[in-house]
Amino acid sequence: MFRTIGELAELCGHYCWVERQVFELTGSRASRPETGDPDAGEAEVRVVLSEMSARHGLFAAQWHDRLPVRAGVDAEALIVPPPGPVEEALDLIASAPQPALVLGGLATQFLPRLREAYGRHLAQASPVSEAPVRAVLEWAVHSLGGEIRLAGALVQRLEPAGEGARSLGGFGGVVQRLLGSAEDSFPGARAS
Repeated sequence: MFRTIGELAELCGHYCWVERQVFELTGSRASRPETGDPDAGEAEVRVVLSEMSARHGLFAAQWHDRLPVRAGVDAEALIVPPPGPVEEALDLIASAPQPALVLGGLATQFLPRLREAYGRHLAQASPVSEAPVRAVLEWAVHSLGGEIRLAGALVQRLEPAGEGARSLGGFGGVVQRLLGSAEDSFPGARAS
């Protein structure tokens, strides 16, 4: 699929915005003093959120480095939310009262859709004209796969029976309904 420089710059700007938001969200929740039950795995969740923050900060920097540097183009103006529910979904996840809900919303709903969007873009990206973008997409798809598995396993392990499970599952369902399918939610290549 051929993309113009402008189209590719717009996508990189959206990707940069998304990754910056995930970086800020995970970092702030990892470092926020919580008043939850210390025996409920909160410390472990915060460590995972901290690791995720560092990784998404690196992704954001890589996307920023792929924005165009040329006369008449304000690269910073390209870093905007993608159209659709992504910004609202991140706001919803950020508003979750417990770090485990933040991790669950990201690991079970948000990041899998982002990974899918990156994968679609990678599958259609030209190895010649989009080589630098492909390098970040390859790294992101691989890294997000591991991150989703690790965080998802922790969420499953911490998910207690009864009220807690309804809370985690219910919150994930709200995020899922808001995001819809990855094709509708995230920038990138559309399925052909």
